[in-house]
Amino acid sequence: MPDLPLHWGAYLRLQTKLARKRQVDDHTWGLEAGLNRILTATIASDEDADRTVRSEGRKERYRTHLRHVYLNTDDLVVKPIPENALHARRLLLRMSARVTAEEWALLRAVGEGFEYKELAVASKAAPGALRIRVLRLRRKLAAFEGGAAGMRL
Repeated sequence: MPDLPLHWGAYLRLQTKLARKRQVDDHTWGLEAGLNRILTATIASDEDADRTVRSEGRKERYRTHLRHVYLNTDDLVVKPIPENALHARRLLLRMSARVTAEEWALLRAVGEGFEYKELAVASKAAPGALRIRVLRLRRKLAAFEGGAAGMRL
């Protein structure tokens, strides 16, 4: 095999590992992050890609732990109840009326799983400033809805 330019050898190595995975887990997400880092950033060595894989794997394990701790499985309903969906829709409409369109877009993006780093690039604001802004918006809406009727914001 010919020598590959830059760190494409590391990319090939991570891509091969990812192709062998048969389930999505924290290591899979770490491999994806390593591949993305190679494509989007100048890395100094193959060790940087491996460090990214380990770091993102830890983050995903932590997120999984948080889901297990804070996601109340009793609230999960096997059969959808139309009244619950209608109530949730009304609640969201009332909440969206309490904030500006820009603030609502930020809250939705965070709720959809975008990271603050990604949102910071789009909004040209610091990630820390966005975190504080979202925290204040959540508190404002929780106070308005009385804790959102038991829902976590």
